[in-house]
Amino acid sequence: MTGGGRRPPRAGWRRRVVGWIDRLPVGRATVLRAGRAALRTLDRSPATEGPRRLPQGFTIHPAPRPVKGPWPEPPVIDGAAEIVRRRAAEEGGDRPYDIDLFEALNAEYASKPVVEQAVGFDEASLTERAEGRLERVHRSIDLAGRRVLEFGCGTGFEVWLLSHHLGADAYGVDISERRAWADLADDRTHFVQADIAEDRPFAADFFERIISFSVFEHVTHPHASMAELYRILGRGGLAWISANLYRGPLASHRYREVFFPYPHLLFEDEVFREFYRRRGLPERAASWVNRLSWADYEGMFERVGFRIRSVRFSERPLDEAFYRRYEPVLGRYPRWDLTRDFFHVVVEKP
Repeated sequence: MTGGGRRPPRAGWRRRVVGWIDRLPVGRATVLRAGRAALRTLDRSPATEGPRRLPQGFTIHPAPRPVKGPWPEPPVIDGAAEIVRRRAAEEGGDRPYDIDLFEALNAEYASKPVVEQAVGFDEASLTERAEGRLERVHRSIDLAGRRVLEFGCGTGFEVWLLSHHLGADAYGVDISERRAWADLADDRTHFVQADIAEDRPFAADFFERIISFSVFEHVTHPHASMAELYRILGRGGLAWISANLYRGPLASHRYREVFFPYPHLLFEDEVFREFYRRRGLPERAASWVNRLSWADYEGMFERVGFRIRSVRFSERPLDEAFYRRYEPVLGRYPRWDLTRDFFHVVVEKP
């Protein structure tokens, strides 16, 4: 009942009006037909009619004929399920995923590590990688003279190079302030310490370009962060984003000391910590990486409004022998995902 004591009209009257309009001759219904779409929209409104009634089941027509008679008894086969258990035992699938197995795998892969030569973190190596990344991205989306944001800028080498080599009005944002920022900042090189998902330090439509290199896998609120990047990118602006995928062989980020693939999928963090303790090194677990797949990222781009312009993957062949040995765990993931380390995507704000 409403406040005036009158019962609200039932939504069905709109369907009757729409049907009456549709039956009128064309010459007499010109004005009435103009409101037909609005009536149909109202007729579907949850505020007036409640949830839509959806079919609860499906049966083909004509209906399938009934199958008569009792179900037959299947033949008795000795050990019908043993082949699965036997293969798991033979391949080591039932061995505990503990520190002893971790150590054994690391020794086995020491001569064939999943990453043959890890990148350096000295200043010369960081600068060389920054120059190479920016050159590739510039060839793709044109960074010269633009107002550019690097999301997750770290020490800030890319930001400084953007302004000093490409003439960009360059900004870097990171959740942690870095010591190098004070030396790198100037009138065209800006650094902001912020969590953009919560602090929102930039105005809407502020940037022409956004870049991000291997950061999104470490973001705890990826959807909120992606939506904020969409908000601060101007119409027609482009974003170039790469990220490490959790199901890939390198997502533990510990490949300098851990040589075999997928340790983060096979072992708990405490096993990692024991591995480092035994070596007298600071205790470390697998790096914190959100568990988004490419399908998750693709859906997120679509939901926030981005249009994907191009995408490629850094990938490697699946180690079939390793996969068969640990299929009880690795088989939980699509094989396609297990071969992809990184995605590199260009998205546009329409």
